[in-house]
Amino acid sequence: MVVFNTALFFILYRRPVVPQDASSTRIDEASDSLNSGKFYFLLLFVSIIGIIGALMMIAFVFLQDSMTSILWKDIPVDSLAPVFNPWILVICVVGGLGAGVLRYYFNGEIAIMAEDLIEFNEKGRFTLKRGIELFLRGLVSLVCGAPLGPEAPLTVATGAVGGTIAEKARMPPPVITLSALSAISGFFGAFLTSPFAGALIFIETTLEKGIMTWKAVLPSIVAATAGFAVFFLFSGSFIGSMFTLPVYEEFKEIDLLYAVGLGLIGGVCGIFFIILYKKMRAVFEPMEHRPVLLGLIGGLGLGLAGMLFPLTLFMGNDQLQVLINNYLEVSLVLLFLLVLVKIVLVTFSFSTGFAGGYIFPGFFIGGTLGILVFRLFPFIPLAVCLVCVIAGFSVALLRSPIAIALIIAIIFEQDLVPAMAIALVMGFIVSYRFSLPFTRKGNRREG
Repeated sequence: MVVFNTALFFILYRRPVVPQDASSTRIDEASDSLNSGKFYFLLLFVSIIGIIGALMMIAFVFLQDSMTSILWKDIPVDSLAPVFNPWILVICVVGGLGAGVLRYYFNGEIAIMAEDLIEFNEKGRFTLKRGIELFLRGLVSLVCGAPLGPEAPLTVATGAVGGTIAEKARMPPPVITLSALSAISGFFGAFLTSPFAGALIFIETTLEKGIMTWKAVLPSIVAATAGFAVFFLFSGSFIGSMFTLPVYEEFKEIDLLYAVGLGLIGGVCGIFFIILYKKMRAVFEPMEHRPVLLGLIGGLGLGLAGMLFPLTLFMGNDQLQVLINNYLEVSLVLLFLLVLVKIVLVTFSFSTGFAGGYIFPGFFIGGTLGILVFRLFPFIPLAVCLVCVIAGFSVALLRSPIAIALIIAIIFEQDLVPAMAIALVMGFIVSYRFSLPFTRKGNRREG
């Protein structure tokens, strides 16, 4: 029955001629009405695409975890002290060269998630070539210790596959765009075990442009739900609390006042990240046409920083828990250096060709800065410091406060949501005039 319905959907939507305008601004044309047979078949189609997106995420994470456990098995990357193990440098250099070779082979560009989303809004899809490249380059980067998360490579990879499926089926551009968005939503639904986070990110990042409509949002939620269902089938669990925090006794009104200052601190730190990222990209832009050499430089820098500050390697979830567990023993100087080095290392990694996301590395930066604030002002509960600084920092980078609130509520304690909401608003306001996308001054790399 599913095969018959899907085939019927292809018959209904198949078009011999593809209009020239393929931007995501036409996504609402995927269906004439919410209450129509075409729309119900559309929901069936996007649910299948969402499942494909979730399966891609599961495969990526399985490969990443398996390869990481083999390469880094005997290396104490959770150490508070330097680890002068030459294998750290070897692994990072190999990873940098691997990322450079992949970028050379695919003629790939350096771009972060914010820049990829701009391309998606303009073109309505990601190319399959770009998707394969980022899947492989992201996997190599993360396995070899790059301080990045998997969300950016998987956003492009799943979106490329979803769009390609609809394109091969000769769907019109609005359905191609919606298919790409559904694959991304399926990945986020599985990754965050939530049907709403992926859709919210796209709603909020396109809010001021008026691109998203209910005709796109509802299928995205369906696709994310299907993706989550597949993840739950494999794992049998929700993502749950990712971090174990000190006991937060109860909500107090004064926490809302603390959240104002904490959100501002996080937002200002986010502004520093954005400025440094653009400066770092400008420094390395003249070398972007030499991806292997740039990758070698990136690997050397990553390896040296990793030996001196091993907690700055990887996206930072496990490393932040180490700091939380030892929040009274870690020195103020080390906490400050970890924040600074992590920001420098993330922006350096992006600029030298490593592929990854900045959402979860931002949690390490904001969380470490939150511990530092707590050590300076111990009358503020540690949990409040952590969550509010993370919220202020993360919203400065992602510009998606509601989605960030949902993600933080999933992986932290829900009792902290009121204070987090204030911190999100303050971080968003203070950083409103700053944005991550980098504008190239030179020509793009040619074939």
